[in-house]
Amino acid sequence: MLSSACRYGILASIHLARQDADGFVPVRQIASSLEVSAPFLSKIMQQLVNEDLLDSLRGPTGGVKLARSPKDIRVNDIVLAIDGRKMLESCVLGLPGCGSNAPCPMHADWAVVRESFCKMLEETTLADLAKDTDANGLRLTPTG
Repeated sequence: MLSSACRYGILASIHLARQDADGFVPVRQIASSLEVSAPFLSKIMQQLVNEDLLDSLRGPTGGVKLARSPKDIRVNDIVLAIDGRKMLESCVLGLPGCGSNAPCPMHADWAVVRESFCKMLEETTLADLAKDTDANGLRLTPTG
């Protein structure tokens, strides 16, 4: 449902939420930790900088850091910054014009799931995810 860019944006943001709030973290370091391409992650981080979710600093001591406290950044903020509203409003089968007047076979069920999913994105903060990751030893990488 979420693009790979969005998924990595969320994972990188969780990674940042677990770091010292005052320091900038090099994107290459984040990319290495998440086992993702540094150029790909740099483009994603730039989108989050453009949406004022991250601050960036160039140079040898540069990198990125959260622009606000992790408790003030919701997962929905990241999803909207990277994927936009389309995923949250579109037909699960990708049929144009799907809606109450011309529903697809999955329209009613998808509406319930989408509402629950959107509520989770809106109610979950980076602080919540960072705390859960640390407390429960959750992984941020494919290999664990």
